[in-house]
Amino acid sequence: MVRYPVLIGGELGAYGVTFPGFDAVAGGAMGATVDEALRNAEDVLADIVEMMEQNGEPIPTPVSLEEVVVEPGEMVAYVTLKTNVPA
Repeated sequence: MVRYPVLIGGELGAYGVTFPGFDAVAGGAMGATVDEALRNAEDVLADIVEMMEQNGEPIPTPVSLEEVVVEPGEMVAYVTLKTNVPA
């Protein structure tokens, strides 16, 4: 399984997750709690990768933490991609 770093922002009741390295993905996953947003992010990431595979697009490799720009109020976590993607 491949792990991708994600950015989490927001506040209690409205957290959003975005995917650094996936330029085509403007939005991300949402949740009322950080845990819920991360669970939803796993589903969103799997859907994004499936769509990219169907379209014959290359799947981005996970960016390193050094490449992730964290703005004030954001935090970084990892989401596991539960499909067969080249590492």
